[in-house]
Amino acid sequence: MWPDVSVIIPHYNNHAALAEVVAAVRAQRYDGAVEIIVADDGSQVVPAIEGVTTVRQDDLGFRAAAARNLGAAAASGEVLAFLDGDTIPEPGYLAAVVPHIQRNRRAVVVGSRLTGPERREPAWLVDAYTRTDHLSRADSTSWRFIISAALTCSATFFRHIGGFDASIVGYGGEDWEFGWRAWNAGALFVHEPRAIALHPAPDFGKRHATEWSEALTKNAETVALAQRITHPIARPAGVVFPTADVAVTVPTFDAPGVTETVISSWLAIDARVYVEEVAPLFAHDPRVVSGTAANERIRVTLAQPWALGDADVFYRRATDRHLILADTTSVVSARALALTSPSVRSRGELLGLRAVDGPQRLERAFAGW
Repeated sequence: MWPDVSVIIPHYNNHAALAEVVAAVRAQRYDGAVEIIVADDGSQVVPAIEGVTTVRQDDLGFRAAAARNLGAAAASGEVLAFLDGDTIPEPGYLAAVVPHIQRNRRAVVVGSRLTGPERREPAWLVDAYTRTDHLSRADSTSWRFIISAALTCSATFFRHIGGFDASIVGYGGEDWEFGWRAWNAGALFVHEPRAIALHPAPDFGKRHATEWSEALTKNAETVALAQRITHPIARPAGVVFPTADVAVTVPTFDAPGVTETVISSWLAIDARVYVEEVAPLFAHDPRVVSGTAANERIRVTLAQPWALGDADVFYRRATDRHLILADTTSVVSARALALTSPSVRSRGELLGLRAVDGPQRLERAFAGW
């Protein structure tokens, strides 16, 4: 049984390209019902195509994320297939992507978007899909390889994670932010090379006449994503954001200097430390607060004094979908691990942590002697 599919096409003022995409969707070799929805982002002339549902929002800037959400809200299909208004699917596109959704309702599938007269995927994506075996070996950084121009997922999973971030205005980034939240909600990433869609215009890197204009556009996207994606590769080190990546709950340890040493170690990464009472050393540091963990991606609770030793090991272990690491003195849980196998026991060292013995002379710790 082939599920019903809603194909959602965001559009702005390019009626000729839209007609090609709609024709290509109608030509799909797919045995289920296919609904076509055009989500217009404030075009001067609203497209009117027989047999196609058109929904429209006002022109308040480049709002592709909001337009896709608008289209999804009008969709009736079990599967949502997003195609950009200038991205033309080949006849076998839907038949190639839908089986992944049938096997796993949390699958997020990207097709092969071939760009320009060369009809090639960008080299950075080809390399990524090769290294990850078409995302079958995806990890917590693989949201960078999710492209919304040719993206398919189940309607239930799309709604479960809240769709795209409609507050994003401007070119690009909404697909990476969507992929980030999808991964943390337990998504299975898939790149399906047989699902081919053509984008006749050049890829982003070839659309700008100068490095100056390209950098302006991409930097605006990067800054917007840094506010939303807490992963270390999306943010500069040492900058404080409203939401941290890691929450660490630290009790007050009796031995002098131990609590301060433990807290200081965790502040080397993008962490917010939650304590019962803020020690004088951290009285003016907004990253150390009295209270409970909020909306951080990774949550660490310490019962014994474990300092962060090796940040690279910690991030790798704490986001490994095959392991939830815990022992009697520390517990690590990440929302990205919610669907993994049962917990296994381990020592803190396997998390890149080091035990802190007391008492500690803080002057020695600060000066390194």
